[in-house]
Amino acid sequence: MPGFTLKLLLSGGGYTYPSGGLHTDVDGTLLSAAVLPGWRATRDGISVGLYAGPAVQDYRLAPNDPGSRLHGLYGGAQFDGNIWFQLSPTMMATANGSILSIGPTGAVRAAVGWRLLEPFYVGPEAQGIWCANYQQLRLGAHITGFRIDGINWSAASGWAVESDGRSGPYLRLGFNARY
Repeated sequence: MPGFTLKLLLSGGGYTYPSGGLHTDVDGTLLSAAVLPGWRATRDGISVGLYAGPAVQDYRLAPNDPGSRLHGLYGGAQFDGNIWFQLSPTMMATANGSILSIGPTGAVRAAVGWRLLEPFYVGPEAQGIWCANYQQLRLGAHITGFRIDGINWSAASGWAVESDGRSGPYLRLGFNARY
């Protein structure tokens, strides 16, 4: 049955990039929050959600890089969409994406999974992230739908390749609660 839903997003993390202007690596920290009212519908094993609302992000850099496009506190709008398809009782596929006016930045992700053990799905995932003159491609494996006391947990890990020539492992942890 279609209906209103509210998505609250909190995220953050650290990153390092080479600054051409400073001729050194810059360590950054990003904190982000968004309140996205939206609409969600489920029918015949397919769930679709569309969301839009305000977002804030705080970028802290050390050392300060005046040439960076993103440093300090920003406000903007975020748009998200996701599709979950239950192919069978033991197989799922999902795709989601978001675009944020800050930067602008965006991300897309696709994954498939199999229920090998009863409490969760396991499978491959691919994700692309972009912002201005930076892109990252992630390929890895995920665990999705692990439920504890009404909270769905997910995790993923794999290898990330960045447009600045760096590459290395990534780790993503997430949870959601539906009330």
